[in-house]
Amino acid sequence: MNTVNIALFGFGTVGSNLAKMIIQNNKILEEKSNKKINLKYILVRNKKTALEKAKKLHLNISENVFTENQDDIWNDSKINCIIELIGGTKIAKDITMNAIESKNITNFITANKAILAEFGNKIFEKAKQNNVKIGFEASVAGGIPIIQTLQNHFAIGEITKIEGILNGTCNYMLSNLENNSNLSYNEVLKDAQEKGFAEANPSADVDGWDTAAKISILSSICFNTKIEKMAGFSVIGISKITSEKILEAKKQNKKIRLIASAEKIKDKLKTEIKLEVKPQEITEKSMFYSVNGPDNMIIIHHEYLGEITLKGAGAGGEATAMSIISDIINI
Repeated sequence: MNTVNIALFGFGTVGSNLAKMIIQNNKILEEKSNKKINLKYILVRNKKTALEKAKKLHLNISENVFTENQDDIWNDSKINCIIELIGGTKIAKDITMNAIESKNITNFITANKAILAEFGNKIFEKAKQNNVKIGFEASVAGGIPIIQTLQNHFAIGEITKIEGILNGTCNYMLSNLENNSNLSYNEVLKDAQEKGFAEANPSADVDGWDTAAKISILSSICFNTKIEKMAGFSVIGISKITSEKILEAKKQNKKIRLIASAEKIKDKLKTEIKLEVKPQEITEKSMFYSVNGPDNMIIIHHEYLGEITLKGAGAGGEATAMSIISDIINI
């Protein structure tokens, strides 16, 4: 039985949940993957703080597993799987390129949609050259298995459109404004931050860029194209949605949702892919009408299958960690 020796970069909400799942379900993971799963390193900023966190989570992790030094990982020839959960693009890009250029790394897993949207074309090309398999299920829609579904389920027939609610933070905020007309946008944002749905700097979410990154990734898989730069299509977030607009829509039995779409547009001369992200007023006839709180929903429009809908937890440590687990099993 082969061994997957994992180095995990990051021990935040997702990283700690992932470590917990690997440790507590190790035998099940080995049975399903037919490989030994060994969490060998966890890179952290502060080892003492990480050990205290592990203790609070009742995780029996050896002190030697935690490291503050990347070189411990890069110099260990037994490490063959890197999982990047640092976030952002600067440090994460360096980690990603080091991983796919390393001689002993055969698998790289990430939840970082921002780095894939910005540098994905280069990353996938380099990984292919070096025979490194990339798992990125967790980069879009939290716990919804959309990436592997798109890659493996649609062997024939054409996908004509994919659309979805792809940001749990925005959907939570819009739902909260609907249910509490006395709250302001800033109050709802603060609540989302306190509950861990929104970052301290929420601009990537509320200005639509997180959603744009995700639809870029999905579009590239659906239509077998390169990942389109987010600056190349219309992106409008929810930061200008007021409680008054929400109330007016509610009076008409409508809801406002941030919806992303990628659609194949054909005419006699050419075929193009139209991508956009924008808030939309929807009625009860829309499938998206039932999506509340931090949930996500994706609708795939297929030549033979019609509309296929996937709905589930689009945010949160456990949901995202579950998608990473699926990538580990498929190594």
